[in-house]
Amino acid sequence: MKRQEKVDLVQQLRAELARTPNVFVAEYRGMTVEQITDFRVKLRKADGAMRVVKNTFLRRAVEGTEKAPVAAVAKGPNAVILAGADIVDLTKVLVATERDIEPFKLKGGVVAGSAVTPAEIGQISALPPRPVLLGRAVGSLASPLRGFLNVCQGNTRNLLYALEAIRQAKEKAAA
Repeated sequence: MKRQEKVDLVQQLRAELARTPNVFVAEYRGMTVEQITDFRVKLRKADGAMRVVKNTFLRRAVEGTEKAPVAAVAKGPNAVILAGADIVDLTKVLVATERDIEPFKLKGGVVAGSAVTPAEIGQISALPPRPVLLGRAVGSLASPLRGFLNVCQGNTRNLLYALEAIRQAKEKAAA
């Protein structure tokens, strides 16, 4: 590979890393072609992609960026997993692959500018999906308002019950 090709490859990798907020590094050595192909398909479904690059190229691509901690875990043959904004589904794929395919090992990564360990990746995978988390947050915010509304409606409701009871009593007295 000529020098200019290497420079172009590093620039292309740097551009890809700049577009993705989350990056993970894993060892893939020992996986069969079929396993890697299946893994790539699962990653695509979870809004991710896998690239195999030389560690030197990866180090140069992340140098001076918020993804620089990735270079520290990049030892030996590695797969770089690029992830979109919603990483819960993707981390579920990573953890399931690590559990099911023995040669695959998570080494670490960067999530929203912070370095993460394989254990932290496992914790992220245990989270519910983003829509569920957003629903819970909205429910938590709406709960006090709902309670206040019930209190306000309670007085009106009690007044209506009292007026209804008076109306029924007058109808009985008139009949």
